[in-house]
Amino acid sequence: MFRELCGDTSLKNVVLVTNMWDTVTPDVGESREMELTNKFFKPALDKGAQMVRHQNTEQSAHNIIRMIMKNRPVVLQIQRELVDEKRNIINTAAGEAVNKELKEQIRKHQEERQVAQDQMVQASREKDERARQEMVEEIRRLREQVEKLKKDSKGMPSNYSKAKRKMKGKLNKVEQEAKKEKGRIEAELKRLADLNRRRQEESNKSEEERARMEQEAQELRSRLDEYQQAGCCVVM
Repeated sequence: MFRELCGDTSLKNVVLVTNMWDTVTPDVGESREMELTNKFFKPALDKGAQMVRHQNTEQSAHNIIRMIMKNRPVVLQIQRELVDEKRNIINTAAGEAVNKELKEQIRKHQEERQVAQDQMVQASREKDERARQEMVEEIRRLREQVEKLKKDSKGMPSNYSKAKRKMKGKLNKVEQEAKKEKGRIEAELKRLADLNRRRQEESNKSEEERARMEQEAQELRSRLDEYQQAGCCVVM
């Protein structure tokens, strides 16, 4: 299912992380890692996925995050099928895999129900009422499970559409909130710019006032010098 969702081309960005190495001996951990490598994760690893150990330390976690951050984003298979190819969810690789699994479960339950029905008939012949009642209950349970699986299989497209609409509604809400926040920030920045402009204007006025006073003082000193040179007595 994971490969059906992601697609083979995106597996090169996948990092499979093993943990709890501090709870087992090195031999046991390496044995389990080898089993994962050669069996369960082999298809993904063959397509470029990486498997690393998380040593339950902050540094180990940071190293794994750095590995992931080096990846270049790629489009997932499920995204390409739904968006680019305009497929119905049931016709995607992941949808087909889910539907196949549901049909397989239905088949198994139907076989189990048939066995239970045969046993119920046998119990009736042997007049074993307790066994017959047990089989009746088992048949009812299996029938309910089969109906639920059929309903899930048929309802997958509509469930996806509902989930998509719900997600779209959430995204629209987030977008509206983001617009409001952007407007608030822009207003705050404008107010700050206006405040800085007024402060600068006041500062310029103060500079002009100081320059004017300095000019007046200079002119006054010049006149005093002229008076002194003319032999006038000036009392301060």
